[in-house]
Amino acid sequence: MSRVSITLLDGRDPLTEELAERHAAAWGYLYTNWDSAKALAEFRPQKTDGSLPATLVLREDEQVAGSVSLLYGDCEACTGLDPWLGSLYVFPEFRGRGHAGRLIEAAIQFAETAGEKELHVFTESAADLFRRYGFRTLERTMLHGKPIEILRRGLSQVAG
Repeated sequence: MSRVSITLLDGRDPLTEELAERHAAAWGYLYTNWDSAKALAEFRPQKTDGSLPATLVLREDEQVAGSVSLLYGDCEACTGLDPWLGSLYVFPEFRGRGHAGRLIEAAIQFAETAGEKELHVFTESAADLFRRYGFRTLERTMLHGKPIEILRRGLSQVAG
């Protein structure tokens, strides 16, 4: 049986550079002039004190298997909504093991504990995945010529 753990990313951790490269490769086309250097600059100030912005890192048997971030201002097409669950990424070799769901659940719990009232996410193709975790469609729109769906989930505001 594999051992799974989720920890907070410290922006000084060498892992930060690898995550920035993977995230820029996966989603750079959805943002204006966003590359691995800009992704790295966004990862550096990630907090480890229970507040946002924060990135959760999932490890399986001590190997990094994926991550998800909680941040502000993630969607250029829909300003004024915060915070966002963003950059949900499971490394290809670890897919199909339920890690995306684990990361979503951990992000929801983290945002609740941080005192957030709601959480947003946008996606091109994974709306059904997010709906399984209580997100509901807010709107469908375009982002740099790509159709996206913006979803929202209310949070229970568990005081930390």
